Amino acid sequence: MLRAWAWSLVLIALSPAACSRPDATVGIEACQDIQLSDSVKGSPDGVIVIVNDAMRRDRLGAYGGPAETPTFDAFAAENVLFERAFTQAPWTKPSIATLFTSLYPSQHGVASDPQFRNPMDPNRTTPVIAADVLSPDLETLPEVMQAAGYRTAAFVANPWMEKRFGFDQGFDVYDDSFARWGIHGDVVSAAALRWLSDLPPGTKFFLYIHYLDSHLPYGVLDRHELASKSAQLAADTRPLSPLAKRAVQEIPRFADRVSPLAEGYRPTLSLVELSYDSGVRDFDRALAHFLDGFSHHWAARNTAMMITSDHGEALFDRGYGNHGNGLFDDEVAIPLAARFPGTVRPTQRSACPVGLIDVMPTLCTYLGIKCPDTMYGTSFIAGGKTGDHRRPRYIVTEGVVQRPKHRAIRNQTYKLLWETEQLADGRKKQNPYSLYDVSADPAEHNDLLLAKERSSQTEHAFATLSAALRDAVPAYAKPSTTTVPLDPQTRERLRALGYSD
Repeated sequence: MLRAWAWSLVLIALSPAACSRPDATVGIEACQDIQLSDSVKGSPDGVIVIVNDAMRRDRLGAYGGPAETPTFDAFAAENVLFERAFTQAPWTKPSIATLFTSLYPSQHGVASDPQFRNPMDPNRTTPVIAADVLSPDLETLPEVMQAAGYRTAAFVANPWMEKRFGFDQGFDVYDDSFARWGIHGDVVSAAALRWLSDLPPGTKFFLYIHYLDSHLPYGVLDRHELASKSAQLAADTRPLSPLAKRAVQEIPRFADRVSPLAEGYRPTLSLVELSYDSGVRDFDRALAHFLDGFSHHWAARNTAMMITSDHGEALFDRGYGNHGNGLFDDEVAIPLAARFPGTVRPTQRSACPVGLIDVMPTLCTYLGIKCPDTMYGTSFIAGGKTGDHRRPRYIVTEGVVQRPKHRAIRNQTYKLLWETEQLADGRKKQNPYSLYDVSADPAEHNDLLLAKERSSQTEHAFATLSAALRDAVPAYAKPSTTTVPLDPQTRERLRALGYSD
């Protein structure tokens, strides 16, 4: 016998009201509002993909955020800005593995590490001693580009991107010498520009650059600038969780390493946020260095470019900071601006939800090159891969540290979370589901499933998304993965970046 709530779902599905918002309880239409003529395919000189690590979308100026990002903002204004871009994992390794393979974390297997110590769990002391490797059995974006005749190079500043973890597959040049704490983005920009300057005219190329400027330990504060924000600091009365108190003591610093607290500033979350924004600004300056240098290159006018991030940053909105621990948009909403010479678009801002999983099929469409059949992203350029027409399309995020079962699924209006393990703030939910109307509640503060009386629209959205969640990531023969030991130097680099104590 069906329960009363089940009958109500049947009635809702049959009622006209259920169709009044057609995007609320169904999948996302293929986002292909960028048009590409056949004459353009294969003609661009190069492709550049730029990732700044841990860059949260709502902090950038182009998205209305407080960080000073004039270079990114200008690039976005001249090209196309994606307003709703999301990562498929809230930390670097699984996120970039998805970007390189168009597979979900649970498919490519670079999703968790049994020795990885959760940086937000003070009760766990297991050291980071080994880490998994991106399988050589997978065909990656750089390998596809290389096979199509492109010269390939990468310059990376995150230790998780070192060669030993398999990310160098398909690159002619892979420079991971920057993968240590303290390397400024200008150094990475200069190295990438040197490589570009050595390319003979007419050489097709693929360049990947991975910056680390907005990652922990964030940027340094300026004394004069901080003094000018005294009113903002005084107005910040948000309570500090134990983890936030520790962060305020350890993170904010001036260039001479002195803490603002030592100079009489009251401990507030604003100090952490200003430090983070300073790191974002540092990246923007490094981006300016690169774009200014590249503007004089022979391929500048005919090169596609994407500027994005691998994930966001929690910033203690929910009591904890860093990243990798949750599925809220603090950690999974990312910026994305792109330029595709020779394409036509109806607007310079796209509201279509897209993911890093869509980058590879998009570039395959744009360049007209052969890519693997087993890609689960959707090209956001018309004429390319649009996924399995038999199933609705959703944006899915997984790959949470030490919580491989956790998953989020979203359509245009709603986002559903499935969380069965202890959360980063120490809680374990009685109901593993949470549902948010992200169109009306982008900060995800109002869990609709906690309401005493749920609307018919809420019930319908929950029924639809919870059913879709079960097979949102198609079955895939995950390749065998190996692990490599972490030497003391790498462990120290990871410790400095907040991954272990």
